[in-house]
Amino acid sequence: MTITKVIAYLITIAMVSTIFWAQNQVSLFDSIIPSLPWGIVSLVDLYAGFVLVGIWISYKEKGLFALIWIFFLMILGNLTTAIYVIYSLNKSKGNISKFFMGKNS
Repeated sequence: MTITKVIAYLITIAMVSTIFWAQNQVSLFDSIIPSLPWGIVSLVDLYAGFVLVGIWISYKEKGLFALIWIFFLMILGNLTTAIYVIYSLNKSKGNISKFFMGKNS
């Protein structure tokens, strides 16, 4: 589980750095990505992953808490996923069942 935590921390740092860098290059609202065919494929792929992670979060967490996590997932993307993995790893205290299933374990 330690390697998973290290990877999640590295992804969090990489995502925060990349988001700040990209925002300084071009505004999110001025991006040409939605006008490119592979940009559309990437966005569909990205949001399909968000739906799957959102299902996992809603299975693990209680009502409003799950909705808050899912809201941030849809806004901040995989930065939220990485933070949620760190949160879940810390909360599970090394118990793999608790990590994956939360309150349902």
